Parts: sequence; structure tokens; C-alpha cells
Amino acid sequence: MRNAHCPICGQSSTTVLQLRFGAKMQLPTDVEVRHCAHDNFLFVTGGRQSDYDAYYAAVANDTVHQEVAVGAVRSPISILQKDHLVAALDGEPAPRSVLDFGCGEASLLVELATHFPSSRFVGFDPGPAASKGSRKAAALGLDNLSIAGLEASARGAPYDLVIASHVIEHVIDFDMLTLLHDLVTEDGLLYVEVPNPLKYAAYERREFLYYFDRLHVNHFTPQALARLLGRYGFGAVKHFEYAFPYRDDGQFPALGMLFRKGLSGDDLVSPSLLDEAQGYIRQEKARAKTVAGLLETFEGILVWGAGDNFRRSVENGGPLANCRNMVVLDRRPGEVTVGDVRRPTVDPRTGVQSCDWPVVATVSEARSEISRQLAEIDPARRLIFI
Repeated sequence: MRNAHCPICGQSSTTVLQLRFGAKMQLPTDVEVRHCAHDNFLFVTGGRQSDYDAYYAAVANDTVHQEVAVGAVRSPISILQKDHLVAALDGEPAPRSVLDFGCGEASLLVELATHFPSSRFVGFDPGPAASKGSRKAAALGLDNLSIAGLEASARGAPYDLVIASHVIEHVIDFDMLTLLHDLVTEDGLLYVEVPNPLKYAAYERREFLYYFDRLHVNHFTPQALARLLGRYGFGAVKHFEYAFPYRDDGQFPALGMLFRKGLSGDDLVSPSLLDEAQGYIRQEKARAKTVAGLLETFEGILVWGAGDNFRRSVENGGPLANCRNMVVLDRRPGEVTVGDVRRPTVDPRTGVQSCDWPVVATVSEARSEISRQLAEIDPARRLIFI
């Protein structure tokens, strides 16, 4: 289980933020976001890799592509990802074999297999989303793309290029990078893409403190990522920043880094992530104060959703931290604790029909569906998303 020592260098770290969440399988409920000054790196404490493995094996954690694509086979996010990755590969021989480790629905592989029709592409993902990747490839007639299990993917090694796109930020145990090293050809390439924490404040989300949770357990600067991959035999070749369309109609900040196996890379220096994180937290608290001021004008509120975003919103000066009268709507019967008060959850239809307060939705996904359901119950009811 992770402790207060940096998982990259093992040195001591300082607490930046404390978060509490409800029960979700075996994931930790109390975590700290901590900062390692030596590596310019933020990480989340608590949690075991085996528990996270079980979670990702059971959950399709690739809903953003679906929501942005609006039902289309090809994802606008992955088209943009492909364009940036192909530009980063400029000057390199076209990769003859490519493995996407943690491919999700294989949205990026679909774009790459289309762009490089003479190359071989393999996707692996431990979760249920991978089966959709096979159907996408078949629907598009991409006979150079296949989805395989871990053992079959390893048998296809070595690969000229291995991709880990939005994977490593979820990993507790970095020893998986030893496997990635073994899967790459000598002098081959590893492409890593992660959220860009140096830009969190510039890309505000609707949800309070959205970028800090118990699933994104690593927040990498280029400096931190280069130091981590250097320990596993990879040297940084180049890196770039960009933003892709997100489900809230905004943009999401991403960092892409290309590494070469066996290269001894220079030590990178990035802006202070601690300063950026503290600035983001201050910005979020100021924004939450404005939202709380709006909510205080009502006698009370009905809060739709008791998940992780709800938990963040009632802690750390969030918009619901000082709410006087609150009824929590959730289809899952249970109770939530807000401060020292335990509140039972109420079925949304029952709650809306029994109380005329406005509805405040704290759910990140399927917001249009929440709007539709509320309109069926009470078309005139005010709905506020936070």
C-alpha cells in the first residue's frame, strides 16, 4: 500500500490535500494528495495495486470517448491524439508493429491503423471496454488491428512502438514499466500520455476539485515522468502539450512524451507543480464560494448523486460544505455522512415529488440523461450542475 514516501524516489513528501470518499469496491476511502519536491511530482496515498486491478477489470473506464463521439464509431479525441502522436514521430521510421497497452475501446488504435495501413496494431485492456475495440475494427474493415489478452500481446513482442495513453496516472505499482520495457524492441519507442497537471487551473471543470480523486493517483510533470521512465531504461526524446475536447464542452489538458529504450536522457526541469496545484486549489475554493452563495438563496436543495464528486463538494470548502438543508437523491439506497450528520439517500423521483427545492446535480457522466429524467418528473424544476 502506498505511504507518504514518493513512489519514484522514495523521499519524504508533504500533504497538499486530504480527500474522503464513499465505499467503492476495495478502493481507499481516505486519501492524501502529496507532493515530492525532488521529482516535482504529486501522488495519492493509500490503495493497493491488486484492488485497483480488480476495479479496472470490472469497470468500463472509457466513457469520455463515447460521450464526445456522440455514438459515432470514431472519436474526435483520438483523431486529435493521433495527429499529435504522428507529428511527434516525424523523423522516425514508420512503426511496423504497435501495441497499445491499456487501449480501452481502441479508439486511438483505430486512427493509427487507418493512418498506417501497412503496420500491425495490437490492443490490450483488462477491462470490458476492449470488446468494443474488436467490433470497431471489424466495422471499419481494419484487418491490421486486433485486440488480444495480455499473454497473446506479449507473444507478439517486441514492438517498434508501445503506447500507454492515460494509463500510468492510474498505476500504484510502477513495476509494470518493466513489462513495457520488455515489450519494446531495442532502440524502440514508448509513447506515454497523461493529464497535464501544470494546466489544471487553465482548464476549469464544472466539478469542484475535479482533477484530484482516488483514480488519478499520479500527477506527472515532464520532469517527473522523465525521472520515472529513466529508472526503467527509457530516455525522453520529446514532449508536447495539447488539449482535447471533453464531455462538458470544454477542453482537457494533456501531456504527451516520447521515450526511446536504452537512451540516456537529460534531466528535465519543469515549473513547480506544488505552486500550480496550490493555485488550482485556491481558484477552486473561490469558485465554490460563488456557487455556495447562489445555493444559500434557496431554503434548501435536492442533491442528485452521492458519488465522488458529491464527496468532494462537501469537503475542503466545496460548494456544499455549509449547506443548511439538503436532501441527497440517489437510486442506491443507503446513507451519506456530511460533517457529523448522517443523511439517508432518497430515490430521485420520490425526492423531487415530495419537495419543491431546486435540484443540484453532482454527477459527472450522463448529464443530459439526468436533465431528461428530471423533466419527466417535473418539467419546471430548476436544475443546477456543479
